[in-house]
Amino acid sequence: MMRPLPRLVAGLALGLVLAGAARADDERLTLARDIVTKTVARNLTQAFKQAEEKTLASLSAEQAGKMRPELDKTFAQERDTLVDGLSKEYAQKFDAAELKRLAGIYDDPVYQKFQALNADPTSMVTTITKDAVTRMMNLLSLAAMSQQGNGQTPPQGVPAPTPAPAPAPAPAKP
Repeated sequence: MMRPLPRLVAGLALGLVLAGAARADDERLTLARDIVTKTVARNLTQAFKQAEEKTLASLSAEQAGKMRPELDKTFAQERDTLVDGLSKEYAQKFDAAELKRLAGIYDDPVYQKFQALNADPTSMVTTITKDAVTRMMNLLSLAAMSQQGNGQTPPQGVPAPTPAPAPAPAPAKP
Protein backbone atom coordinates (compact mmCIF):
# COMPACT_ATOMS: atom_id res chain seq x y z
CA MET A 1 0.00 0.00 0.00
CA MET A 2 1.31 3.44 -0.93
CA ARG A 3 1.88 5.99 1.73
CA PRO A 4 -0.13 9.24 1.40
CA LEU A 5 2.88 11.48 0.76
CA PRO A 6 4.13 9.67 -2.39
CA ARG A 7 0.56 9.63 -3.75
CA LEU A 8 0.28 13.35 -3.11
CA VAL A 9 3.59 14.00 -4.89
CA ALA A 10 2.52 11.83 -7.84
CA GLY A 11 -0.81 13.66 -8.02
CA LEU A 12 0.87 17.05 -7.92
CA ALA A 13 3.32 16.02 -10.64
CA LEU A 14 0.46 14.83 -12.86
CA GLY A 15 -1.41 18.08 -12.19
CA LEU A 16 1.61 20.15 -13.18
CA VAL A 17 2.07 18.18 -16.40
CA LEU A 18 -1.60 18.60 -17.32
CA ALA A 19 -1.56 22.30 -16.40
CA GLY A 20 1.49 22.84 -18.61
CA ALA A 21 -0.26 21.14 -21.53
CA ALA A 22 -3.38 23.24 -20.95
CA ARG A 23 -1.28 26.43 -20.95
CA ALA A 24 0.35 25.36 -24.23
CA ASP A 25 -3.11 24.71 -25.71
CA ASP A 26 -4.29 28.11 -24.48
CA GLU A 27 -1.23 29.78 -26.00
CA ARG A 28 -1.80 28.09 -29.36
CA LEU A 29 -5.48 29.01 -29.29
CA THR A 30 -4.66 32.64 -28.47
CA LEU A 31 -2.08 32.81 -31.26
CA ALA A 32 -4.43 31.17 -33.75
CA ARG A 33 -7.31 33.47 -32.77
CA ASP A 34 -5.06 36.50 -33.30
CA ILE A 35 -4.08 35.30 -36.78
CA VAL A 36 -7.67 34.52 -37.79
CA THR A 37 -8.88 37.87 -36.46
CA LYS A 38 -6.18 39.78 -38.37
CA THR A 39 -6.79 37.95 -41.62
CA VAL A 40 -10.04 36.11 -42.27
CA ALA A 41 -12.25 38.10 -39.90
CA ARG A 42 -10.88 41.46 -41.02
CA ASN A 43 -11.30 40.67 -44.72
CA LEU A 44 -14.74 39.21 -44.13
CA THR A 45 -15.80 42.28 -42.16
CA GLN A 46 -14.60 44.63 -44.91
CA ALA A 47 -16.40 42.62 -47.60
CA PHE A 48 -19.58 42.43 -45.53
CA LYS A 49 -19.61 46.18 -44.86
CA GLN A 50 -19.25 46.91 -48.57
CA ALA A 51 -22.02 44.46 -49.49
CA GLU A 52 -24.22 45.75 -46.67
CA GLU A 53 -23.90 49.34 -47.90
CA LYS A 54 -24.77 48.31 -51.46
CA THR A 55 -27.76 46.34 -50.21
CA LEU A 56 -29.06 49.09 -47.93
CA ALA A 57 -28.48 51.83 -50.52
CA SER A 58 -31.67 50.83 -52.33
CA LEU A 59 -33.75 51.33 -49.16
CA SER A 60 -34.96 54.50 -47.55
CA ALA A 61 -32.76 55.90 -44.79
CA GLU A 62 -35.39 54.89 -42.24
CA GLN A 63 -35.60 51.29 -43.51
CA ALA A 64 -31.81 51.00 -43.71
CA GLY A 65 -31.49 52.39 -40.19
CA LYS A 66 -33.87 49.73 -38.89
CA MET A 67 -32.18 46.86 -40.72
CA ARG A 68 -28.52 47.76 -40.13
CA PRO A 69 -28.37 46.90 -36.39
CA GLU A 70 -29.89 43.45 -36.93
CA LEU A 71 -27.65 42.74 -39.92
CA ASP A 72 -24.58 43.85 -37.95
CA LYS A 73 -25.58 41.76 -34.92
CA THR A 74 -26.18 38.63 -36.99
CA PHE A 75 -22.98 39.15 -38.95
CA ALA A 76 -20.96 39.58 -35.73
CA GLN A 77 -22.39 36.32 -34.35
CA GLU A 78 -21.57 34.43 -37.55
CA ARG A 79 -18.09 35.95 -37.74
CA ASP A 80 -17.39 35.04 -34.10
CA THR A 81 -18.51 31.46 -34.73
CA LEU A 82 -16.19 31.30 -37.74
CA VAL A 83 -13.26 32.76 -35.76
CA ASP A 84 -13.82 30.26 -32.92
CA GLY A 85 -13.99 27.28 -35.27
CA LEU A 86 -10.97 28.26 -37.34
CA SER A 87 -8.92 29.18 -34.26
CA LYS A 88 -9.52 25.79 -32.67
CA GLU A 89 -8.66 23.99 -35.89
CA TYR A 90 -5.45 25.95 -36.45
CA ALA A 91 -4.46 25.53 -32.78
CA GLN A 92 -4.69 21.76 -33.26
CA LYS A 93 -2.77 21.71 -36.54
CA PHE A 94 0.10 24.08 -35.67
CA ASP A 95 2.43 24.27 -32.70
CA ALA A 96 3.13 27.57 -30.93
CA ALA A 97 6.37 28.20 -32.84
CA GLU A 98 4.61 27.75 -36.20
CA LEU A 99 1.77 30.04 -35.15
CA LYS A 100 4.25 32.69 -34.00
CA ARG A 101 5.98 32.46 -37.36
CA LEU A 102 2.66 32.88 -39.17
CA ALA A 103 1.78 35.84 -36.96
CA GLY A 104 5.10 37.42 -37.90
CA ILE A 105 4.27 37.07 -41.58
CA TYR A 106 0.85 38.66 -41.15
CA ASP A 107 2.34 41.48 -39.06
CA ASP A 108 4.91 42.30 -41.75
CA PRO A 109 4.19 45.75 -43.27
CA VAL A 110 4.88 44.53 -46.82
CA TYR A 111 2.37 41.72 -46.43
CA GLN A 112 -0.16 44.16 -44.98
CA LYS A 113 0.32 46.44 -47.98
CA PHE A 114 -0.22 43.46 -50.29
CA GLN A 115 -3.42 42.49 -48.46
CA ALA A 116 -4.72 46.06 -48.42
CA LEU A 117 -4.30 46.27 -52.18
CA ASN A 118 -6.19 43.01 -52.65
CA ALA A 119 -9.00 44.17 -50.36
CA ASP A 120 -9.41 47.61 -51.95
CA PRO A 121 -12.50 47.51 -54.18
CA THR A 122 -11.18 50.45 -56.21
CA SER A 123 -7.77 48.92 -56.96
CA MET A 124 -6.85 47.67 -60.40
CA VAL A 125 -5.94 44.33 -58.77
CA THR A 126 -9.59 43.87 -57.79
CA THR A 127 -10.78 44.86 -61.26
CA ILE A 128 -8.39 42.41 -62.93
CA THR A 129 -9.49 39.63 -60.59
CA LYS A 130 -13.22 40.30 -61.08
CA ASP A 131 -12.80 40.40 -64.86
CA ALA A 132 -10.89 37.11 -64.88
CA VAL A 133 -13.43 35.39 -62.64
CA THR A 134 -16.29 36.66 -64.82
CA ARG A 135 -14.60 35.30 -67.97
CA MET A 136 -14.04 31.93 -66.28
CA MET A 137 -17.67 31.74 -65.13
CA ASN A 138 -18.83 32.65 -68.64
CA LEU A 139 -16.65 29.89 -70.05
CA LEU A 140 -18.28 27.38 -67.72
CA SER A 141 -21.74 28.69 -68.61
CA LEU A 142 -21.03 28.35 -72.31
CA ALA A 143 -19.78 24.80 -71.80
CA ALA A 144 -22.94 23.92 -69.89
CA MET A 145 -25.15 25.53 -72.54
CA SER A 146 -23.40 23.65 -75.32
CA GLN A 147 -24.51 20.40 -73.68
CA GLN A 148 -28.19 21.39 -73.79
CA GLY A 149 -28.42 20.57 -77.48
CA ASN A 150 -27.03 17.09 -76.78
CA GLY A 151 -29.98 16.11 -74.61
CA GLN A 152 -28.08 16.97 -71.47
CA THR A 153 -29.15 19.61 -69.01
CA PRO A 154 -26.70 21.99 -67.44
CA PRO A 155 -26.00 21.63 -63.73
CA GLN A 156 -28.19 23.69 -61.41
CA GLY A 157 -26.79 27.02 -60.31
CA VAL A 158 -24.72 27.70 -63.42
CA PRO A 159 -25.06 31.39 -64.26
CA ALA A 160 -26.10 32.46 -67.71
CA PRO A 161 -23.26 33.87 -69.77
CA THR A 162 -22.93 37.61 -69.94
CA PRO A 163 -22.98 38.80 -73.55
CA ALA A 164 -19.96 40.73 -74.70
CA PRO A 165 -20.63 44.44 -75.07
CA ALA A 166 -21.27 45.59 -78.63
CA PRO A 167 -18.39 47.53 -80.14
CA ALA A 168 -18.87 51.27 -80.23
CA PRO A 169 -19.94 52.51 -83.66
CA ALA A 170 -17.38 54.39 -85.66
CA PRO A 171 -17.86 58.15 -85.56
CA ALA A 172 -19.79 59.54 -88.52
CA LYS A 173 -17.69 61.28 -91.12
CA PRO A 174 -18.53 64.97 -91.59
